[in-house]
Amino acid sequence: MLSGSFANPLYFFATNTSHVTQAEMYVRLPDIMEFFFVAHPASGRREGEEHQRIMYFYPKGETLDRQAEITGFAEAVVNFTDNFKSEHVYIQVEDCEFLIGLALSKIQYAAVEYSVFLPAIQNVLTDIYKMFRLFFGEFTPFRKRNEQKFKERLEYFLGRYLPLLKLHRMPLLDYLNGAAFLKIDGPTYLNVVSMSSELMEEFAVIEKILILYQDKVLYYCLSRRDLPSLFRYLTQSLLPMSIGDELDYQSRSSQGRFLRGPSDLTTDTPLEGDDALPTVHLYNAVDDEDNEELVKYHMVVYRCLNATVCMFTKQEVTRKLLRDIDGYLESELSKVASQIGDCIGSQNPAVLSTPDFHYVYFNPASLSLTSSFTESPDTPKPALPPPEVSRLVCSSLTSFLPDADEFGECFAKSESDWWIVLKKVNSRLLCLLLPPSSNQQSLADIQSRTLGIIKTHFEAIFLS
Repeated sequence: MLSGSFANPLYFFATNTSHVTQAEMYVRLPDIMEFFFVAHPASGRREGEEHQRIMYFYPKGETLDRQAEITGFAEAVVNFTDNFKSEHVYIQVEDCEFLIGLALSKIQYAAVEYSVFLPAIQNVLTDIYKMFRLFFGEFTPFRKRNEQKFKERLEYFLGRYLPLLKLHRMPLLDYLNGAAFLKIDGPTYLNVVSMSSELMEEFAVIEKILILYQDKVLYYCLSRRDLPSLFRYLTQSLLPMSIGDELDYQSRSSQGRFLRGPSDLTTDTPLEGDDALPTVHLYNAVDDEDNEELVKYHMVVYRCLNATVCMFTKQEVTRKLLRDIDGYLESELSKVASQIGDCIGSQNPAVLSTPDFHYVYFNPASLSLTSSFTESPDTPKPALPPPEVSRLVCSSLTSFLPDADEFGECFAKSESDWWIVLKKVNSRLLCLLLPPSSNQQSLADIQSRTLGIIKTHFEAIFLS
């Protein structure tokens, strides 16, 4: 039986039932995974006590001896070589105190035609760690306080999170690890920024903010290191879980509501038990990554007309504060959300038309990541490229356009006649995948086509 109070992190992680994703876009991690573990090597140094380094292991049916053998081998690998087998991936976290690893089944990932790209899998492992840290804090202090409870929390969290994890069939998306941003015009964006600034000025206890429209980021004022995990939690768990309630709520007079916390704001009783707000561990700085520390914040999430405002504060949150925020955002957020809806509806038809190519765009400065692979399932798109194209994209990027290069260009043609175009401008990356066509046989044809695509679809964000 799990000990301790779990009022806060329980909102993760339910299966997303609000819409059906395109199964061909993803591969479920458990379907291709042989094992997964979290180990604390220092706890198993003595002979005969090797099993004590195991903090978590999947699958549950594996013997202790086998678990100790696997984690011991992993420790030896990371200590003496960086040359992992393609099926084994390990990372060390918190000054190498903890080791997280997994093994993929070659038979299973070949059967589903998944292209393994080691850096992408390493990023997935890092994301798992960061998601745990978001809700429970760092491993080291938690284990020192109570190792048994630490193991229980790992069991509790990973037992729910791992079964829901999906890998993109395009590994580049897991490798880049950004957040989807909504493209809106300048005046509308300025209205979003203005509302955010006024909100934080009106309520000084609010220290950080993240604003989304539907399932895309509009604006954020928090550490870039926290954005991907928060974005993933909100869009893959909290918001989908709230859709049903939102449909029922539309019949009420109020347009806005809090997604977590008390349903009754008329009293002034303390926020305890089921009324307690979730807490998350975020970095306390916004721009200074060298001097950031993890700090626990209360998370207040307010939604109105497809717009979601996430507010974070270290101060105590009262029902009166929530009433005041509700009164402010109910009018201000509804106006901004309506403007955004109008902006989306008036976008250039050429941009909204179905493209005959796939793309990935990434801006490392803002972590903006958009792609045809992650658009709504209802959005028409060309057929998926074969696995060899996914492999060629990743190998071309790492071989010819390393992270340190701010500018660069690469053209590659796959065996199946797909063209891959990689362009970097001011560190912004654009990847185009062009299906076989009789109109694009030569490199000159592809260069001309690329310029046309950028001018029509990406000029404002890519060349500005």
